[in-house]
Amino acid sequence: MKQPLLGQKILEWRKAKGLTQEELVERCNINVRTIQRIEAGEVTPRSYTVKAILEVLEVNPNDLQYFQLEKEANSELNNLSSWLRFSFITGIIYLILAIIESVIDVQLYLEKSEFSVGFGYVYTFLKMSVLVLFLFFTGAFYKLGQAFSNLLLKVTAIFLMILTGAIILEDIVTYWIGIDIVSGLILRSLILGLVYVLFATSFLYLSKEKGTTYIIVGALGMLTGVSFMTVVFAIPGLIFLTVFEVSLIILLYQEYRKTSPDNPKTFLSQEQVFL
Repeated sequence: MKQPLLGQKILEWRKAKGLTQEELVERCNINVRTIQRIEAGEVTPRSYTVKAILEVLEVNPNDLQYFQLEKEANSELNNLSSWLRFSFITGIIYLILAIIESVIDVQLYLEKSEFSVGFGYVYTFLKMSVLVLFLFFTGAFYKLGQAFSNLLLKVTAIFLMILTGAIILEDIVTYWIGIDIVSGLILRSLILGLVYVLFATSFLYLSKEKGTTYIIVGALGMLTGVSFMTVVFAIPGLIFLTVFEVSLIILLYQEYRKTSPDNPKTFLSQEQVFL
């Protein structure tokens, strides 16, 4: 346990017993200055000193361990809340840029525009911005997978990040070189569809405990994945993907609100998730 927290608890337990520092010193055979510094969080006491103090205060050592675990759980919950808030914001920016990116990609595919160096730099910057934002956005679902102990959500989030990175890099290289060096649109659509189906499945699995939002997100993700896998409906699948990502952003916001320190009711039991 961090020293300021330990000192704080010793101070609380001493006052609960109705003891002054001097009375505690007499019973523990410890220097009064030592007690003062421990309670002030200025020093880290030796284990036998802590044991002596706990015996006098009639505190079970397990209570000290539970307090430490409780503080660690609070810290983990705060970290998750920060991640969700950050990913929610980046998700909104990502979605806006992704829509612009999709429109440009469709135009490039249908119109076969002539090569332009100036546009190439803008196109590359847009693609890389989308990739970075997508990584931050999807990283939140990896974090949720950790919190919910959902291996499928963690694995599919990682696969989505890797696959999206490969696709975006392929798009950039394709524009500059003019050759599709990796997969082609059909193979890309099939792989993306499969990953999105698995990603959606993880939300449907969680919906048993988490409720309607997860059912909606899972259903939209499943519709998106199946559309990509049919290849024929890959273009409409882009519309489904946009709606799906909007639902993911809403889900992140809801989970952020539930984990926010300002919310007295948390969506997670700290013992269930972190201990």
